[in-house]
Amino acid sequence: MKSKEKKIRSRDVHDVLELIGGTWRGAILATLCEGPLRFSELKLELKTITPRVLIKELRYLEMNKMVYNSKSTVAGNSVVYSLTEHGLSIEPIIAEIHKWAIIHRKEVLGV
Repeated sequence: MKSKEKKIRSRDVHDVLELIGGTWRGAILATLCEGPLRFSELKLELKTITPRVLIKELRYLEMNKMVYNSKSTVAGNSVVYSLTEHGLSIEPIIAEIHKWAIIHRKEVLGV
């Protein structure tokens, strides 16, 4: 592989990992792959995330067109978060990360 192609490839990988990286973004995206959730449901699924951090990360993902929110007509005035079409495109990557984690959990986490 040429050096320029290698640099472009590593930059692309870096950009994606920046988008889904951190403690919570990947977990938020993985949770929303299962379907839309209200803020309180998302918070419940992610257990230890604080509301402040969840709001910050959701805003980041919205800014990057991965997630959108809409008012729920069913649950009163609550906000429902969903993956955008662009966000849904990351589902196969999340699934592969999940598979890798299951296979390598013992080596990586020691459990």
